[in-house]
Amino acid sequence: MKFVMFTPAVKTSAIGRMTRLVVRQLLSSQHEVVVVRTESQHVSATELHDFGCTVLPWEDDSQITREIESADCCVYQIGNSYEFHEGAIAWLAKAPGIVCLHDFFLGHLFFGWSQNRREEANRILTQWYGTKIADEYFQIHDGSVFISKTRDEAPLTEWISSMATCVITHSNWGCDRVLAACPGPVFVTPLAYDAPGASDSELPATSNKLNILTIGHVNLNKRVESCILAIASCPSLRANVRYRLVGAILPETEKRLSELANDNGVELIISNEVDDATLSMAIREADVISCLRWPSLEAASASAIEAMLYGKATIVTDTGFYSELPDEYVLKISVENEVEDLKKIFLSLRSDQTSANAIGKQAQKWAQATFTAQNYARKLEQAAPAALRANVLLSAVEHFSSIIEKWSANPELLGTPDMLQPLSVFNTNTIV
Repeated sequence: MKFVMFTPAVKTSAIGRMTRLVVRQLLSSQHEVVVVRTESQHVSATELHDFGCTVLPWEDDSQITREIESADCCVYQIGNSYEFHEGAIAWLAKAPGIVCLHDFFLGHLFFGWSQNRREEANRILTQWYGTKIADEYFQIHDGSVFISKTRDEAPLTEWISSMATCVITHSNWGCDRVLAACPGPVFVTPLAYDAPGASDSELPATSNKLNILTIGHVNLNKRVESCILAIASCPSLRANVRYRLVGAILPETEKRLSELANDNGVELIISNEVDDATLSMAIREADVISCLRWPSLEAASASAIEAMLYGKATIVTDTGFYSELPDEYVLKISVENEVEDLKKIFLSLRSDQTSANAIGKQAQKWAQATFTAQNYARKLEQAAPAALRANVLLSAVEHFSSIIEKWSANPELLGTPDMLQPLSVFNTNTIV
């Protein structure tokens, strides 16, 4: 088969990293793949993932059109960032295909797209969520308030799903909205990911302290404050735990967290953004990786998967994607009792640091067999024919819509039993 794969290609994109693995697996299985980069023009493109095939910018309309005409299927890797996925949105509307949905909350993607399309954006909001939400949506100006007010009421999952011929996503927890909007089947398969810096050899211990690590952009939903407060709550932890942050952090956030740690006698190391080699070493040196998320908005967590692939004990919030991870391979804490649960886990691992290693090794073996490019490529091979069948249904609906429009009739006629019954033969809207 020939796939046209729309994806971010810059090295800073974890979705691009995942797609690179899948593209190379498809190529090794004798499929043809053309990659279309989807970043906005202002995104720096100095370092790109190496996909091993032709890579086109999404603005190259004529060449991409020719590639699509000779392809079996278009595949869109989409997450909650407009600057990384601008090209995917532009082409999805013109050439529907499989959407690989990386987040169940797409508010930031939609907000970025809507800036020069306010009338169309209001129509979409009204269609899916009603006039009240549409009227209030663009009146929210605080980032954290925006998420809290819209993540349940208007996540915009339906907006993208309705444009897809089928959807592949990476956990079950947000699939109800996808099923409500996608005209074709919905596939759930583990995210493909790797840990190129992982090693079977153990690093020699540099101290007797328990080393805890949080990686990625340091924001409120990483729950860093809760980790600091859990360590601060016990003299034994304050004396025997080192907590490190590796990832982009705003100056005001760094100042606030540093003051909180200093005031409570917690050893906190803030490393900010680092290169790949330094990040890999930080993960290897850690005993425990904190992958807390609240609220949890993603269909899968690359950082949690990477932590397990490195063989590290991994702490997660018992919600969303993380709830679906087997209990024996991760350490789960509740949202309602966050600090106390963290304290208990830290004390347990501090008193028996060999248990952290044992948990990590079990998780590593499971993750290596689960989060593979081979599994993901097979799912794409399975989804492509289903997407083509769903496209028949979409074409039929479009045909009937044009006829009804010419008659100046009410489009709601398409929702009557007489119309829906003949089309039901094509309906494959289910989770596979």
